[in-house]
Amino acid sequence: MAATAPVTAPAPGFATVREAVRPGDLGAVAALHGVLYAREYGTDETMEAYVAAGMAELVLARAREGSAAPGRLWVAELDGRVVGATGLVRAEERPGWGQLRWVLLDPAARGRGLGGRLLETALDEARARSYEGVLLWTIAGLAAAHHLYAKAGFELTVSRPARKFGLDTVEQRMDLRL
Repeated sequence: MAATAPVTAPAPGFATVREAVRPGDLGAVAALHGVLYAREYGTDETMEAYVAAGMAELVLARAREGSAAPGRLWVAELDGRVVGATGLVRAEERPGWGQLRWVLLDPAARGRGLGGRLLETALDEARARSYEGVLLWTIAGLAAAHHLYAKAGFELTVSRPARKFGLDTVEQRMDLRL
């Protein structure tokens, strides 16, 4: 009888990035947005609803089209718990471009390079799709996210006052030509 290797759990602090296709992934990502943005920036429940609606649109479009053509969503897991996400969808406002969406990383998971891994996963997908570039919409004041975007080469292209997620803020668009 052949010996089998023992099954072991990943070491504590083990982080992975994977496509968000498991039951519960969408709910975990929406909840994480709702909780973290409320705690860190004072947003209201419309943040979580906005995220949930966008992810639902993506999943339903994929089901209609029978492929990943509309886009993909990835999650970061730390010790088996969803701690971050990012997605890439077709940019409806700019044909031939992708749109980065749902970028988030729990503060407990920061400093491990997960944010960069998530972003690079999405940008690699954009390159594989031969997009001309990637755009994203955000709001002012998200220092960690904006630092990550700038490091990747995104440039601010639109900045306008807005009422979003219960806040008077500045809505911003950033573009990265690939």
